[in-house]
Amino acid sequence: MRSLWQDIQFGLRVLGKNPGFTLIAVLTLALGIGANTAIFSILHQVLLRKLPVHNPEELVLLKSPGPKTGHVWSDGDDTEIFSYPLYKGISQNTSVFNGVIARYQFAASFADHGQTDRASGELVSGNYFETLGVHAAIGRVLTPADDQTQGAHPLAVLSHGYWTQHFGGDPSVLNRSVLINNTEMTIVGVAQQGFTGVQIGQAPDLFVPLMMKGQMTPLRNGLDDWNDHWLAVLARLKSGVSREQAQAGIASEYRALMEQQIAHIKNIDAKGRDAYLNKKLVLYDGAQGRTVMQRDSGPAIMALFAMVALVLLIACTNVANLLLAQGAARQREFTIRTAMGATRFRIIRQLIVESFLCALAGGGIGLVLGVWLMNLLTRAVLSETGIMGLVARVDTSILGFAVGVTLVSGLLFGLIPAWRVARATLTQSLKDQATNVSAGPGHVRFRKVLVAGQVAFTLLLLIGASLFMRTLWNLRNQNLGIATDNLISFSVQPQLNGYKAERNVALLDQIRQRLAAVPGVRSAASSEIALLTGTDSGTNITVEGRPSVDKDDDHVNFNALSPNYFSTMQIPLLNGREFRESDASTSPKVALINETMAQKFFPSRNPLGMHFALGGGNGVKPDIEIVGVVKDVQEDHVRSAHRPYFYLPYSQAGGLFAMTFYVRTQQDPLRVANDLRAAVKEQDANLPIYELKTVNRVVDEDLFAERMVAGLSAMFGGLAAILAALGIYGVLAYLVLQRTREIGIRIALGAGTGNVRALVYREVGIMVAAGAVIGLPAAYGLAQYAASLLFGVTPGYLPIYLVSLAIICAVALAACYVPSRRATRIDPIVALRYE
Repeated sequence: MRSLWQDIQFGLRVLGKNPGFTLIAVLTLALGIGANTAIFSILHQVLLRKLPVHNPEELVLLKSPGPKTGHVWSDGDDTEIFSYPLYKGISQNTSVFNGVIARYQFAASFADHGQTDRASGELVSGNYFETLGVHAAIGRVLTPADDQTQGAHPLAVLSHGYWTQHFGGDPSVLNRSVLINNTEMTIVGVAQQGFTGVQIGQAPDLFVPLMMKGQMTPLRNGLDDWNDHWLAVLARLKSGVSREQAQAGIASEYRALMEQQIAHIKNIDAKGRDAYLNKKLVLYDGAQGRTVMQRDSGPAIMALFAMVALVLLIACTNVANLLLAQGAARQREFTIRTAMGATRFRIIRQLIVESFLCALAGGGIGLVLGVWLMNLLTRAVLSETGIMGLVARVDTSILGFAVGVTLVSGLLFGLIPAWRVARATLTQSLKDQATNVSAGPGHVRFRKVLVAGQVAFTLLLLIGASLFMRTLWNLRNQNLGIATDNLISFSVQPQLNGYKAERNVALLDQIRQRLAAVPGVRSAASSEIALLTGTDSGTNITVEGRPSVDKDDDHVNFNALSPNYFSTMQIPLLNGREFRESDASTSPKVALINETMAQKFFPSRNPLGMHFALGGGNGVKPDIEIVGVVKDVQEDHVRSAHRPYFYLPYSQAGGLFAMTFYVRTQQDPLRVANDLRAAVKEQDANLPIYELKTVNRVVDEDLFAERMVAGLSAMFGGLAAILAALGIYGVLAYLVLQRTREIGIRIALGAGTGNVRALVYREVGIMVAAGAVIGLPAAYGLAQYAASLLFGVTPGYLPIYLVSLAIICAVALAACYVPSRRATRIDPIVALRYE
C-alpha cells in the first residue's frame, strides 16, 4: 500500500512537470466523458429506468393483436388498447393476477378560485394505486370503493409535482372543491413524490376514477360499449407466476370474452368471427410501464449514444498516443529504473497510476460538463416536444455511469501504452538510446495503428452525421401541402367548459369570425385535429358503387374543418369547391377528399357527386356527397406517407372534442398573438387557449428528434475530426523527430523540398488509407442498421461517403503541414550530429 501511495505521489509530480500534456489529456477525456454522461442521462430515463413503484418486475403490459371494430383511441399501438367491458372481464381473473389496472389520459380544464388553467388528467381504475403500491404524500389515494358507480365519485388525487407547482405544497388543498371539466370535484390526496404515472413522457397532474369518464370526456362515455377501445391495461403477476404461465392461464377466459365481444358486433361474417376467436392476450414486460416513448425515440437515442461512445473511444486513442509519446521520451528514466532493480510490474503500475490520475481529473471535469449538457438537453426536450417527466438530476445511476466510464477509459488508454513502454528489455532500451532519442520503429508502428483507428472512427461519425443532416435537409424541404409562413395556431376545448354540441359550434363560429376581423389578419379557419401533432382519427367507410372486400382496406382518416380552411392554409383545390358557411348541420352532408383517397377509391371515376357513408354493413346507406378534391397534406408528421383522408364540415361532424384555429397574417404572426387572445376572451373569458405558436414552430417541434440527432451528430463529428487532426499531428511530429538524421542525410545527398514533404505525406496517406479501408465498410453497415432513421437518402448514398473521405483527407493534410514544413528546414550538419 505504501508503494502504491509513492506511485500516486510520483505520478502527480510527473503530471505537474508536464502541464501541456496533462491539460490536453484531461480536457480530451472530459469532452468524451461529459458528452457520454449527458446522453446516458436521457437514455437511462427513457430506455432503462423502471417505474418507481413496488416490485416493478412483477408488472406486465397486456396486448391483444388482431381485429378491432368500432372506435379505437390509440397513441401508436392499438394492440395495447381495450374496451372497458373487456377490461372488467380480464380483471376478474385472480388465479394469475394480483390486480389488473386501467388508465386513460384526458385533457383537463382546472378551475380554482376564479382562475381556469389547462392540466393533464388521467382516468384510473380504483385499484390503480393499490396494485402499483403507490402511497399518498398527504391525504389518501383512490381506492376500489371510489370506482363503483358511473358519475358518483367526483374525487381527484393530485400529482406531487402539480401540488407543489400549482398550490405551493399547501396541505390545506385537501378536501377543497375545484371544477375539473366543468364538474365539481373534491381533492382527497396527493400522490407520493416521484410517481408520474405508468408512461414515460407523460406526467399527469391529477388522477380521477374511471367511473367519472362521462363527466371528464362528455362527448364519449364508452363505459358500456364493447366496441369503444380506449383503455391501456397493465397487471401485476401473482408471486411465483411467470409471464408464460399467466398467458396460458388466461387463454380460455379470454376466448370466452371474445365470444361476448362478437355478440356486440353487427353483421359479422364467419371469417370475422374466426379472427376474433383466434385473438390471444399477450403479456409483455411491464417494469417500464407503457413503452410508447421508448418505441418512438429509442432508435434515435441509441444512435446518439453509439456516436458519443465513438467520440470517447477516439479521445482514449488520442490520450493513448500522448502516453506513448511521453513514455518514449521517458525511456532513459525507465532504463535506469530497470537497471536499479525495478520490475516490469512496478513500471506498468506506475504508468497505469498516472493514466488513472488523468482519467479521474478528466472524469471530474467531464461530470460537471455532463451536468451542464444534461440541463441543456432536458430543457430542449421539455420545451420542444411536450414530453414530460424527464429531469436533469445526477442520481446514483448517472454517477455510477460517469465513474464507470472514467475507470474504463483510464484502463483503456493506459494499459496498452504502459505494457508497450515497459516490455522493452534493458538491452533493447540501451540500444535504442544509443541510436535515437526516442523509441524504436515498433513503437512508431503501434502509434500509426492507433491513428488509423482514429481515422476509421472519425469516418464513422462523419458519415453518420452527414446522413442525418441530409435527412433533416430533406425533411425541411418536404412539400407539406400548406404554406407555413405568416401562419399562427392555437387550440381551445369548449366542451371541457360545459359547452354542448350546438353551443359549441356557435362559439367556434363566433371566435373564427372575430379572429378574421383582427387588424393584420388576412383569414382564419379551424380544424378539430391539429396538423403535425401525431394525432389522427379514423373510421371504416362504405363507398357508393364499390364492393367492400377488406374492412381494413376501407379504413380512412378524417378531420372536421371550418369554411375557408383550404384557402387559409393555401392547400390547392384540385376539383370542386371547399366548405361554405351554408354547409350547416341541417344541410345535406358533404365532404372533401384528398388526392390519395380519390386515387384509391375512385381510380377510374370522377369522385365529385359520389357518395360514401361512415361505417360498414348491409344497412349502411352512403349519404355524404363529395364536393371537392384537394392536394395531399402532411397531416400527422412531416415524414409520414400520404394516406387516404376525407374532411367534414365541423358543423356536421357531431361532437367536437377540440378545435385548433389557424390565422393567416399580413406580417409576423407573433405580433398579433395578444390580439388573438383578447378576441377569444371577448367570447368567453373563462375559456383557456393553449399551444399558441407559429406553424413554423410546430414543424420544428415535429422535427425535434431529427434536429437533435443531426445537430449532436454534427458536433460529435466535428469534435472527432479535431481529435483525429491532433492524433495525426502528434504522430507525424514524433516521426519527423525520430527520423531527423535520416532526413538530414537525404537532404545532404540532394533530396529536394518536394521529396522531403512526400516522405511525410506518404506516412499520413498510409494511415488515412488504412483507416478508410476499415471505416468505410463499417459506416455502411451501421447506416444499414440505422436506415429507419433516414429519410430521402439511402444508407449507401455515395456522395456522402466521398465528401466524408474528402473531409478526413483535408484534416490529415492540414495536420501534416507543420511537421512536413519542419522536416524541410532540417539542417544536414545539425542532423548528422543528432542523437
